[in-house]
Amino acid sequence: MATKADWHSEDIKAAVRKRGTTLSELATKAGLSESACRRALRYAWPTAEKVIADFLGLQPQAIWPSRYDVSGAPRRGLHSSTKSRADRRRRHRQK
Repeated sequence: MATKADWHSEDIKAAVRKRGTTLSELATKAGLSESACRRALRYAWPTAEKVIADFLGLQPQAIWPSRYDVSGAPRRGLHSSTKSRADRRRRHRQK
């Protein structure tokens, strides 16, 4: 059985822009940090993912199937908070 791929980040940004706003504006209106929805494009962030999905009229698992299980719950171990501080620093330096 083939699994669906996550939407490409540029496709998500384009869909939001086509509806007249930006990811930064979505995050701010939802009471999140300005960068929250932009970060959700790269890292699992269920709160910001839900803001984006709701705006697009979709479920988060439709946009990011790799981040959610079959019941629609976020998969464990994908949140950046579960990674050690050293892992986050190491990844940051590699960019």
